[in-house]
Amino acid sequence: MTVLTSGAAGNLREQILSAAASCFRERGIKATKMQEIAKRAGISVGNFYNYFENKDAIIDEFAQREVARLAREIDEIVNGRVSLEEQRRQFRESLRKQLAVQRARVKIEILEEAARNSSMGEIVKRSDAQVRELIKKMHRSRSSAEVSDEEIEVMEEMDMALVDGMAFRLIAHPELDIERMINAIVKTVIR
Repeated sequence: MTVLTSGAAGNLREQILSAAASCFRERGIKATKMQEIAKRAGISVGNFYNYFENKDAIIDEFAQREVARLAREIDEIVNGRVSLEEQRRQFRESLRKQLAVQRARVKIEILEEAARNSSMGEIVKRSDAQVRELIKKMHRSRSSAEVSDEEIEVMEEMDMALVDGMAFRLIAHPELDIERMINAIVKTVIR
């Protein structure tokens, strides 16, 4: 019996996640089978299940990593460790990743699956709530005391709708100038 060290196990987990991301982009979440992910990762299906219970667990891992990444970025903004220009640069880079057409398609498929699958719905709901709190924290840190909690909540919802809506627009209209759209979003959100 082969015993993996925690480092080797972590590497294999990353390998599985990388394989899953590739499969999801190529075939979509629903069409991707666990066997395909395991094959792409170079492991047996049985070994796959030692790391992830199902596709929902993989999506949950991706969602938690995205929230953690966003939390680090917002923490830097809130604590004033980066200049306004650096905030804009980071946000621009983040948007480029989020709005890449293949990634946007996967995001939309996750939302579609969440409407049918209650466990996926819970993952999306939890992740969305975490992101909303982070964005609220950022707005609160950058707003004057006169700005009400209600106004902060509206700004946060508008920011999320703007980014989520842009993903839909870019899929429907791939001819849109993505850089122009990203620059407009950055100017709107980070003032």
